[in-house]
Amino acid sequence: MPHHGERVDDDRAHQRAVRHLATMIGADRATGVCWDPDHHLQGHLDVAGQHLVVIAARDDEHAPLVLSEADWDALRHGCVPAA
Repeated sequence: MPHHGERVDDDRAHQRAVRHLATMIGADRATGVCWDPDHHLQGHLDVAGQHLVVIAARDDEHAPLVLSEADWDALRHGCVPAA
């Protein structure tokens, strides 16, 4: 396990994000994540008919982020509604 704040490579960041995603969806493992070749920490997949976007974290200080397609679009366009 990396030390607090230690930067990890793409493969390690992807592995951690997939484990996080599997926990979120209540599965033993999450498969089918397509990682963006330009935005290396951005992955896409479909779960139960819903498109999800996964953002992997480069270090232990940050957690992977999982967003719905609508939330991802809102975030990208700066239109995130207040909670």
